[in-house]
Amino acid sequence: MREYGFPEIRSLLCIGGVDMKSQLDIVKKGVHIVVATPERLKDMLAKKKMNHDSCRYLTSDEADRLVDLGFEDDIREVFDHFKAQRQTLLFFATMPTKIQVFARSALVKPITVNVGRAEAANLDVIQEKTPPPVLIFCENKADVDDIYEYFLLKGVEAVAIHMGKDQGERLCH
Repeated sequence: MREYGFPEIRSLLCIGGVDMKSQLDIVKKGVHIVVATPERLKDMLAKKKMNHDSCRYLTSDEADRLVDLGFEDDIREVFDHFKAQRQTLLFFATMPTKIQVFARSALVKPITVNVGRAEAANLDVIQEKTPPPVLIFCENKADVDDIYEYFLLKGVEAVAIHMGKDQGERLCH
């Protein structure tokens, strides 16, 4: 965007599985946008590796899913790191009572905007079900690689993750 005369926008992908030092190097340069998983963001804030002093907007997509998966306390802890006023946007696929209660208790003067029917997913959206992911733990890296190659030969989509592979290899296979 800079080559077209727009200001530089620095962003950070703040997730587990990526070396925290490389993420901290980006933070030191200053960032405008942080995309993060709750656990890694909470960890960075708790260790005072970053702060929300100048952050004015917080957005969470799939917030209902995060609450359902047990991240409600983590979300509240992230909220607690804000010292200044902020605008918070929580996006939900559905708005069941549990989520309404969370929003009312975690936000100041929340406003609800419904698109379609409240408490129900949009009927025009087609969701394709996929088989659940399976994790297989091995005693050593060689076994991981052997099982990975076997799955590939059988046409099964698989990813091999171990310390002998860099992050790019973990994501691209």
